[in-house]
Amino acid sequence: MYNPQRPRKPPLEVYRFDNGEYVLRSGNPVWLPEIGLAVGYERGTHQGITRDWLYWYDEQGVRYLSPEEWAIAAEQRATTAEQRAQRLAEELQKLGINPDTLS
Repeated sequence: MYNPQRPRKPPLEVYRFDNGEYVLRSGNPVWLPEIGLAVGYERGTHQGITRDWLYWYDEQGVRYLSPEEWAIAAEQRATTAEQRAQRLAEELQKLGINPDTLS
């Protein structure tokens, strides 16, 4: 259950049905071996809204990026690669090599 506005209770409670009863699992994130993921919450911004959000985590507790974050990271990687390619092309030109003729 997730409700960030519950007084006197944690915002996220994860239960496992075990031997006929629901047992509260502790932690944030909470590891779910049945699906090989953890679920947890932390502060983040999505579509301009900053608040606590639910996220998925790997076994080491590393949070998976949201689709929005993934797109931003991909754009940053592409920009870095373009800048590096431009610097390399300039260095080749300084050596008298036309980078456009390399195959």
